Amino acid sequence: MLGRRGAALLALALLAGLGAAPAQTLPDRSPGVVVGGSYALVAGQTLRGDLTAIGTSVAIEAGATLDGTLTAVGGSTVVDGRVTGTVHAYGGALALGPTAHVLGDVHTFYAAYDPSAGSRVEGTVEAGDGAPVTFSLPAGMRAPAGVATRAVAARSPGDAVLRSLALGLVAALLMAGLPLRVGRVRDTMLRRPGSAGLDGFVTFLVALVVLVLLAVTLIGIPLAIAGGMLLYATVLFGFIAFGDAVGNYLAVSFKQSWTPPLRAGVGAFSLSLALLVLQLVPVLGGLAGFLLALVALGAVRMTRFGGREPRTRAPSAPSPQGG
Repeated sequence: MLGRRGAALLALALLAGLGAAPAQTLPDRSPGVVVGGSYALVAGQTLRGDLTAIGTSVAIEAGATLDGTLTAVGGSTVVDGRVTGTVHAYGGALALGPTAHVLGDVHTFYAAYDPSAGSRVEGTVEAGDGAPVTFSLPAGMRAPAGVATRAVAARSPGDAVLRSLALGLVAALLMAGLPLRVGRVRDTMLRRPGSAGLDGFVTFLVALVVLVLLAVTLIGIPLAIAGGMLLYATVLFGFIAFGDAVGNYLAVSFKQSWTPPLRAGVGAFSLSLALLVLQLVPVLGGLAGFLLALVALGAVRMTRFGGREPRTRAPSAPSPQGG
């Protein structure tokens, strides 16, 4: 059982980021699938192969080329460079900058489409009916293949603070309405991080395969969007639960008697800021957030969103004595 000291050590590890690492460069081959976070193709780079992004903020900058098809499910996609294949946007938002050049078609379905003056699409543009459906995964939640190859899009300090404040408000409201459920998930993350992380890893792999298979079929696109939103909600619930543990540590450290909603709100706000700062640390920043996301995902699944205590393996019966 980690308890309060374990929560403090894990929070400090996240805040410290375990040091810096050398910067990563994007390869000349597409990683295939990227889940969550941000993915940027910078000026002067050419990426060969199809790219599928789920709940990701994708940026193809001016002077960059994606030599393949781009498929975005949820999240936001901004194209200022060149795409040789077709651009698909299912949910979320797609924007073509003034220097964008798409040699193939542009297909959108339940996505906001914003082409700028000067953008060029050689093929046809087909926009699906219906209001846009938007979702994105937390910054730390991404496929392992995307950790070493992604480039984190720059965020202004004001944007980071606003995002963290919004998460803190959601955490306070959730703690006020469902304190027992949040507590069960929090305790599971602290007491059984290994089991929760393993469960989260398996759950993530299964969800990734299912989402990709659904996204490539027209009839499965709405289900892929709904599945991505459920995955987002699951990880977010776990983040908030761990934020409550961070808030408790801060309250004890500063000798404050915070109410549970205030404690969860302050903790989630602090955790969110820490994770956003960690995204600036190549590899290790993304890895720390990814590991926390796996533990959060597993703890929420094991407790059914805090509705029950996680199941424990029953002790084996003693073997009968011979004689």
